[in-house]
Amino acid sequence: MKNVHILTAITFLFLSSVLTAQESTDTLKSREGDWGVVLNLTGFIDNISLGTQKDVNNNNNILVKHHLTDDKVLRLGLGLTSIRNNNFKADSISLSSGNRAWREVDSIETRFDFSLAVGYEMHFKGTKRLDPYLGAELVIGRIGNTKINASTNITDKLGTQKIQRIIQQDGGFAFGINLVSGFNLFVLERLSIGAEVNLGYLFSNAGGDQSESLVDTPVSGTQISSFSNSKNGVSRRGFDVNSSAGLLLSYYF
Repeated sequence: MKNVHILTAITFLFLSSVLTAQESTDTLKSREGDWGVVLNLTGFIDNISLGTQKDVNNNNNILVKHHLTDDKVLRLGLGLTSIRNNNFKADSISLSSGNRAWREVDSIETRFDFSLAVGYEMHFKGTKRLDPYLGAELVIGRIGNTKINASTNITDKLGTQKIQRIIQQDGGFAFGINLVSGFNLFVLERLSIGAEVNLGYLFSNAGGDQSESLVDTPVSGTQISSFSNSKNGVSRRGFDVNSSAGLLLSYYF
């Protein structure tokens, strides 16, 4: 415990000396020409973690900021998500003939989503460390089409039955406009911890046409093929309020 207290005291003294040294500069805030990256800061004390923000599709999003001037900031958000889920399952089953068989199911699901956000912030004078701002942003997102390709092999003493199933589903899109209000508190030069609140209108539409094709090749007999179409979609619109705590890292290129 004594060593822990000594280490805590040394850490406190180090941070105090760094903060005191920073007082000699005119400002600790980011300024014209700086680029910054925004990450989410979550957890408390010993559970603190950093991660990316969520985009309009609720996927991970990279948010960067660029100071056009000291008080005018361009914000850009980009979300790219490539999904490829491969599932394999094997088990023993009983057939209607009474034979025992070994069944293997191998499926691949693919989808590609993306989103783009473009915004503008006006920063106010604040203090040497405090940097309040207001802004707005336009967001668009695309939910990719989903394709599921599943093959099933059922093997018994007579041979192997092969079943091929392909399912395709339409994706969708999202569109929104956000008003942004937040602040950065700079603990070191160009390094800040801040919070942000967004009030926005979001419209999204997902789904639509869905098709399924099936090819069943038995051990003996005639191959069976089928194809079906259906529609399944959901849309939503309305105002939404959300807040986030973030760590802003700004640096020169």
